[in-house]
Amino acid sequence: MVMKVSVILTSYNKPDFIERVLKSVVEQTYQHWELLIMDDGSEQETIQKMQPYLVDKRIQLYSHQIHPANRLKTVRYATLINEALTRITGELVCYVTDDTVYRKDRLEKMVEVFQSKPHIDIVYSSQRVVHVNQHLVETASFVREADQVLEHASFQVDHCSVMHRSRLLSLIHEKYGQYWADEPKHWHHADSVFWMRLNHFAAFFPLQEVLDTTYKTPQSFHHMFASMPYDLIDGAVIEREGAYYQIAHGYLHRIDRRWVNEKNRRAIRVPSLCAMKYEMNEPLTVPNYTVVTADNGRTFYYIEHQTKRRFASKRDVQYFQFHQKEIYTVTKEQLETFEEGSIIQVSPIFSPPNRRLFKWKQDVYLFVHDTFCRIVPEVVKIFAFYHQPIKLQPSQFAFFQEGKPIVPLYMESLQEFDLSLYQMSGRKHSS
Repeated sequence: MVMKVSVILTSYNKPDFIERVLKSVVEQTYQHWELLIMDDGSEQETIQKMQPYLVDKRIQLYSHQIHPANRLKTVRYATLINEALTRITGELVCYVTDDTVYRKDRLEKMVEVFQSKPHIDIVYSSQRVVHVNQHLVETASFVREADQVLEHASFQVDHCSVMHRSRLLSLIHEKYGQYWADEPKHWHHADSVFWMRLNHFAAFFPLQEVLDTTYKTPQSFHHMFASMPYDLIDGAVIEREGAYYQIAHGYLHRIDRRWVNEKNRRAIRVPSLCAMKYEMNEPLTVPNYTVVTADNGRTFYYIEHQTKRRFASKRDVQYFQFHQKEIYTVTKEQLETFEEGSIIQVSPIFSPPNRRLFKWKQDVYLFVHDTFCRIVPEVVKIFAFYHQPIKLQPSQFAFFQEGKPIVPLYMESLQEFDLSLYQMSGRKHSS
């Protein structure tokens, strides 16, 4: 029996790879397929690379335009796949991304399994993973082996290495109310949630041959977001087209270049996707979290939430590890535009400045929004904190509430990953 394969390609701004991906599908030895290109608003360079392939009637392009502020509201590739799954017409379904290339006989090899073994509903193959630099030169590679039947495929199989029967989709939708989970907490593992849903009904059977190669580029999602938290830390400075902006209370505020340098405040590198959700607000004459003086160093203030907090003494400036290179001179007129805030002091009442690192027991905390938030080392590194964590006394730590930990997005989402929602059904399988 001839079986039709529905291939779903998710695409977003990969002009250097999209042609070879499309070519790898078109040149399959098994030709009874349809390809749904789910593009998430790529720029014209990528779309133009697709155009020659659209003459093939088996290929359909679905272009989506989404407001930048909405890009992180769902897991975009999962949202696009969910739409595609309502359009497919094949008995079999597989997936490919815009940085993964199929081997010429991939579809043929997998279809043969379904044709010869009707009791099998899901297959997966070995995959070659290639890391490349910005010049697309290979720097490392390894093979992700497919060597056993998987009742728990989550976090073990890439979604470009899988093919399953489409009849499973109605069962999944009936049980879970959707196909792929596209809630933001699943950014790094929406495929693993789907594997759990599939595993409720069937096991993953292996094909040991390497049938696809995926390329990890500097622009790959998992590279860009490797250590990035969901929300940028208040006070972070980013660069856009030669201009500098500071994050403050969920908005972007333009700041003058004089406030940015490699010695005490540098612009951090973040994926454009991270910054898209922040709307522009009015410029700041003096950025938040800046130490200033208007009287040649006799009095020091900390600009915080656009108020001025006076340091009780120069010793307090030093205690909180502000160095001379971090202190800016402003005019008295500039300083008078800020309302008075609470005094910064160590004693008699511990009143620290926000956006400083502290150490309590073995953990590092960031004091932000008047709470101590545990922060992991890789996030500290990204956000360019120049000082060493300040050791806290028990009474100092107890004086303030403990806030939500600041961790990479993948760690945050895994903490919320409720495995009990996807318990296995205790099925038996045979090869």
